[in-house]
Amino acid sequence: MSKNTIKTECDRCGICCTKGGPSLHYEDRNLLLNNRLNLEHLITIRKGEPVLSLSTGDPEPTQSEIVKIKGRGTEWTCIFFQEKEAKCTIYEHRPLECSLLKCWDTENLENVVGRNLLSRYDIIASQDPIVPFIKAIDEQCLLENLAQQLSALSRENSRNQALADLTHLVNTDLAIRSQAFAELRFSLDLELFFFGRPLFKILNQYGIETHEANGTCTLSLIPSL
Repeated sequence: MSKNTIKTECDRCGICCTKGGPSLHYEDRNLLLNNRLNLEHLITIRKGEPVLSLSTGDPEPTQSEIVKIKGRGTEWTCIFFQEKEAKCTIYEHRPLECSLLKCWDTENLENVVGRNLLSRYDIIASQDPIVPFIKAIDEQCLLENLAQQLSALSRENSRNQALADLTHLVNTDLAIRSQAFAELRFSLDLELFFFGRPLFKILNQYGIETHEANGTCTLSLIPSL
């Protein structure tokens, strides 16, 4: 394609699919009701969890809960994208954001980003036995203050208290997950939908190591090189 050619259709480069799976909106509920998507395909980004901003490219806390399609393994690439064939395996039943995405004209997609998002409580029946555990993590392991706690780690006068607070949150987070698994025996694939990423994995991105001994975790800062 010459530099002067105006792009008007998808050429299946796959770049958008490698940047992460789409967030789900109320318009996508039928995909779940009709089993086009299963809960094992999903991951929850909890309110306050740092994610890369589309506008700045920097980590910013989410303003609301986000349920989205998982990446593949430790990568962001959408699990439904086949890289060798450069195709989507659920293309005919793809979510709203995918159907609106045009890399040459993002206006339609921008108009829905962050709006009418599905949450776990829209998807899981209210009487499901997992719900009390989800509520427990939401109430006892708030992520909305995470940005401030991470900032406090950079200040010598507040570092020890911030590390202690985060240590308590990490152990509470893991204890609730462990109790839920012991009682309900769900698959590990479902854990990422029910509870999102464990807090210690989120913290590792910010130079915080987790050490486990006798069932209790302690945190330490990874020394700067």
